[in-house]
Amino acid sequence: MAESKRPNLLVGIMGTGTEVGKTWVGCGLLTEIRQRNRTVAARKPAQSFEITDATTDADELAGATGEESLIICPAHRRYEIAMAPPMAADALGRDRLMIAELVDEVRASWEGRAVDVGVVETAGGARSPVAHDGDCVDLLAELDVDVVLLVADAGLGTINSIRLTVDALATLGRPMAIFLNRFDDTDDLHRRNQQWCANDVALSTTTITTTIAQLADDILGRAPTFCIECGRTDCAGACTSELEAPHHCPICGRAVAVTIIPTGWTTRCRVHGSVGSSL
Repeated sequence: MAESKRPNLLVGIMGTGTEVGKTWVGCGLLTEIRQRNRTVAARKPAQSFEITDATTDADELAGATGEESLIICPAHRRYEIAMAPPMAADALGRDRLMIAELVDEVRASWEGRAVDVGVVETAGGARSPVAHDGDCVDLLAELDVDVVLLVADAGLGTINSIRLTVDALATLGRPMAIFLNRFDDTDDLHRRNQQWCANDVALSTTTITTTIAQLADDILGRAPTFCIECGRTDCAGACTSELEAPHHCPICGRAVAVTIIPTGWTTRCRVHGSVGSSL
């Protein structure tokens, strides 16, 4: 059976609105995860921008993941006018966008073996139209993301924006993480907003972070683990033995190289390095 190319953990990145820093947060998260020796990928199904912009969101994400920008967002999904993608397509006389087409393009674009963490960044807020037949919530639903990362501003008005967006995302039935961007620990309003969200019953099933390191801890804590004996994620561990060296990497499920020495053993994954030892 062919190996799945879908990321082991697929994260949908959404903002409470425009200009809240989705791309900056996404790039920071991906960079941090890479620095922790995990593999990453990013996708921007459709993007709009000013023709005078020096870089696009896809360019920035490419810098964080090491991928080609045109893999992150293909050329025919780039709209050089600052409007929602379907509106930009109409204004430029381009073909209509459909949710199913965007989903198919993202699914077909994953290359090689599955990366540890993949992100799909949407355009605008939850109900911003991303295609002629759907919005960002519809897109993430069809992509079947594992977790939604909601980026919000830390300042005035953010509680209302967060709660409205969380309500819109409720239909997804997916775990959610909230990141308060531009958080300043010396700002009294920022601290109060963070505390209010932490105590808000409506947000009780979410996690709230304010630094990229905290966010990376949260996201990686949601990643699946693989059985070190059979390499599957659906194994309860019944096939493992404490007396034998592991055969698979717990991070990605790949077969590991085992080195046996008189005093024990060590295991090494070709992607994640040393992943176990009895020494």
